Amino acid sequence: MNTRRVKSIGELAQDIPPPRDLWPAIAAAIEAEKSSNMISKVSARPRWVPAAGMAAAVVLVTIGVLIGRNFGPVKVVESARTQQPAEVIPAVLRDANYRKQRDELLVEVEHKLNAMPAVERTKVAASLATLRRSIGEIQAELGRDPANALLQELLVNSCQEEMRALTAVRDSGSQET
Repeated sequence: MNTRRVKSIGELAQDIPPPRDLWPAIAAAIEAEKSSNMISKVSARPRWVPAAGMAAAVVLVTIGVLIGRNFGPVKVVESARTQQPAEVIPAVLRDANYRKQRDELLVEVEHKLNAMPAVERTKVAASLATLRRSIGEIQAELGRDPANALLQELLVNSCQEEMRALTAVRDSGSQET
């Protein structure tokens, strides 16, 4: 028995053959699995599946054509360019309760602003003016395109933001005792 210690991999013998070759058995197992999978895949799919797919496609095309015939071309009506912004305000914002609450908040906020130091009053007034200017710009755009759902949603969100800001100003400093 040779008890010599190997210090590097290069010292190992390079030409020792394995006791037996395993590849022929591995290759045979792979081929057997491939052939059994092919047979099961072909036999597992019924012959009627492609025909059913074609029939479904024909039915979908037919339904599409029928729907297209029932709904004629969309008629685009040009909106009047002179439409007033009040007509394009969403119904929620034209609500009497909303207008009343907003008017009451504006009065309360005006009193609160008068009691604020000048620096704070300037900042708050500028923020509220920005909100009002944004609302006015959105209303002007809605006057040009009253059916624009995105602008309508933006207007509602801006008005809600204005109400939140007015409420925050009204309630500011009320926790102090």
